[in-house]
Amino acid sequence: MKSRIEGKVSITAQGTCLVRAISYYEKDVNYKTNDHIAPIIVPSFLNLLTKYGFYRVLLKKMFLKAPGNCEYLIARTKFIDSIFESIDDSIEQVLIFGAGFDSRAIRFKNKLAKTKIFELDAPITQQIKIDRIRGKNIEIPENLKFISIDFKKESLAKKLDEIGFDKNKKCLFLLEGLTMYLNQESIDNIFNLVNKYSGENSLIVFDYVSASMVRRENTYNDPKIKKHYQVLAKAGEKPSFMIDGYIQDFLAKYNLYVIDELDSARLAKRYFNKDDFDLIAQKFRVVMAKK
Repeated sequence: MKSRIEGKVSITAQGTCLVRAISYYEKDVNYKTNDHIAPIIVPSFLNLLTKYGFYRVLLKKMFLKAPGNCEYLIARTKFIDSIFESIDDSIEQVLIFGAGFDSRAIRFKNKLAKTKIFELDAPITQQIKIDRIRGKNIEIPENLKFISIDFKKESLAKKLDEIGFDKNKKCLFLLEGLTMYLNQESIDNIFNLVNKYSGENSLIVFDYVSASMVRRENTYNDPKIKKHYQVLAKAGEKPSFMIDGYIQDFLAKYNLYVIDELDSARLAKRYFNKDDFDLIAQKFRVVMAKK
């Protein structure tokens, strides 16, 4: 039997794109992001609604029930965008795992003009994204290559070899909103590949769920969070992989070391200028590491 992700577009990819579309029109600078592509590639009726403050509030209440998730997605987007803004020509390849409706290859095309870009995702989600972009007459950069893959079933190394990914180059790897939906074997395959295929000083950016914070939150006592997880479980995208303990202990076996790690408190302070631990969902962490 096919999983939902094999037969339908990813619900988490759609949700992230919706948050970016909403945040693009926000007036509050703390809640505003610069993803001008997201409002264009969400369904047309959502594009219309996101332009109005009343409907933006309504959409967040309808689709983003878990407390702090919207703020987390906004902060994560800003953090990763800042990394792309600082890219220089020393980064020769960018590999985006589980790309969803990511638009950075388009938004940062001038910065990435001399860089090979690869996007990996499930076939259905990837094709819908391509169709939406082309349907809106948005130019797809010539240096962007799409790779369809089922991370749990197909060989990542074989896919990269077939499409011409160069080994031992300085790369940027991005796993945004992905690790928590994979199993341990898939995680090991990806991080081992990053180690094997990348050159010195390559970067990897990813987020993960902290097992200790999930236990501390006692997640299922909150009806809104429980409902949120039920929706994800029904869609076949319930978070499963978590990291317990220090992130550097996890990364060390892949020859990687932490440059920056942001928990909810640091994200709230950096992107919302607030000392509020509850503003952003506490179970998440965002990490940048180097080989």
